[in-house]
Amino acid sequence: MLKWIFCLLLLISPQLQAQSAKAAPAPTSQLSDLPESNNPSMVTKLAVLAGLSLLPFAIMLLTSFMKIVVVLSLLRNALGVQQTPPNQVLNGIALLITLYVMFPTGLLMYQAAEGVIKTNPPTDVLSNKAAVFVVDVVDKAKEPLRDFLQRNSSAKHMQSFLTLATRMFPEPFKKDLKSNDFIILIPSFITSQLKTAFEIGVLIYLPFFVIDLVVSNILLAMGMMMLSPLTIALPIKLLLLVMVDGWTVLVQGLAVSFR
Repeated sequence: MLKWIFCLLLLISPQLQAQSAKAAPAPTSQLSDLPESNNPSMVTKLAVLAGLSLLPFAIMLLTSFMKIVVVLSLLRNALGVQQTPPNQVLNGIALLITLYVMFPTGLLMYQAAEGVIKTNPPTDVLSNKAAVFVVDVVDKAKEPLRDFLQRNSSAKHMQSFLTLATRMFPEPFKKDLKSNDFIILIPSFITSQLKTAFEIGVLIYLPFFVIDLVVSNILLAMGMMMLSPLTIALPIKLLLLVMVDGWTVLVQGLAVSFR
C-alpha cells in the first residue's frame, strides 16, 4: 500500500511544480513596474537626510529656544541645585515656551506657504517631487522668519557681521550683501540672544549672590566654619523664589522680551 502511495506522489509532483511556476510572476517584471518616485536619486536621499539632521539645530538656533534654555539653566545654577529640575524638564519647559512665543511667526509662515502646501503636496517623502516641494515651501515661508530674526537682532551685531562678511567673502558675493540676508541675520540673531540671556542671568544671580554672601559671613562670625553655607542658603533662596512667584515672573519676562 505504501509503495502505491509513493508512486502516486511521484506522478503528481511534476504537475504541481509546473502549475506553481506558471502562477508565480517573474521578480524582474515586478521591479520594472515600480514607479519612478519609489526609486529616488542618491542626491535626493542625501538632501532629505541632511535636512532632517539639521532640523533640530535650526529649531534651537533660529527660534526663541536658545535664549530661554540658557536663562533657565542660569537660574538653576544660581539656586545652587545642579540637577533640579533635570535637563529634560528644562528642555521641555523651554520647548513649550518656544511654541508659545513662535506661534505668531509660525502662523505667518504657514499662511505664506499655504498655497504651495495645498496645491501640489507630494505623495512620497523620498521622491524628487518632494525635494522640489520642500524648496518651494521654504522659499515662500522664509520672509516671516526673516522679519522675526531681524526684529530680535541687534543692529550693532548685524553691522559687525556685515562688515566682517565684506572682508572675508569672495568678491562676487560682496556686491549683493545686505544686512537682512540670512547669512548675516543668523549669526547676528545668535549673538544677540546669547548677550540678552547672559544679561538676564546677571540680574538673576545678584539676589542669590547676596544671600550666599550674607549667610557665609554670618556663619563665619559665629564660628560655624564646618557647616556648609549652601545648607542654610538653599532654603532661603527657594523661599525667596516662591514668595515673589519667580517662575511665573521669569517666564512672562522671557515671553515679552521677544519682539
